[in-house]
Amino acid sequence: MTATEPSGLRAFRLDGRVALITGGAQGIGLACATLMDEAGARVVLLDRDADALEAARSRLPRATMELLDVADETAVDRTFAAVAEAQGGRIDVLVNNAGLAIRRPSLELTLDDWNTVVAVNLTGAFLCARAAARHMPAGGSIVNTASIMGLSGGGLYPNISYQTTKGGLVNMTRALAIEWAARGIRVNAVAPTWTKTGFIGQLESSPELMQRIRDITPLKRLAEPHEVAAAVLFLASPAAAMVTGHVLAVDGGYLAQ
Repeated sequence: MTATEPSGLRAFRLDGRVALITGGAQGIGLACATLMDEAGARVVLLDRDADALEAARSRLPRATMELLDVADETAVDRTFAAVAEAQGGRIDVLVNNAGLAIRRPSLELTLDDWNTVVAVNLTGAFLCARAAARHMPAGGSIVNTASIMGLSGGGLYPNISYQTTKGGLVNMTRALAIEWAARGIRVNAVAPTWTKTGFIGQLESSPELMQRIRDITPLKRLAEPHEVAAAVLFLASPAAAMVTGHVLAVDGGYLAQ
């Protein structure tokens, strides 16, 4: 933390800072948007689901909503530039949260399915980080949503494209943190465990699988979206001014085993 940054409990606030959140209209993204709004940020939700954005509007009336497919380079660059211009010429925080999973055995996963997941989870995260960095002249903070699957082999069910992209996102976080440190841009990631959102989808249809997840988690439960969002807020805030290149597990002790 520099001398110009707030200290004490104020260091956890984002008053007046422009915070963009991809995949921001639901799940972990919406929880991050809600918490950052409460912390004083000027929140911009980016999502490709128009209905979800409209539903989020009632919860976050102060936030700006923008349709965006993070895998579309032209759209990403155009949207980030327009948002930065509308917000006084800068972006302060990016939460790279947009994600996709296609859970199929590797021998049944098509190349199109593989490329679809890579385009969103890895290429999309890079495109958004690059676009945000271009509008962070005085530094800023990027927080990527990785996963415990990016730091372990998983094993409960096949999910090769998701696991691979999240592992790549972990190392991209470290690489960008080093490259952009001189620009005053911090790059970190959270690695959530299974979290109570629509993202886990059909997994909830198997009580046996959900029980196995609880059994292998030392805290014996899934994470709540707001618990992941709290970790994201810390990494994005001045309270983490000396933290970069770090992957913070929000996993109930899973990776400690």
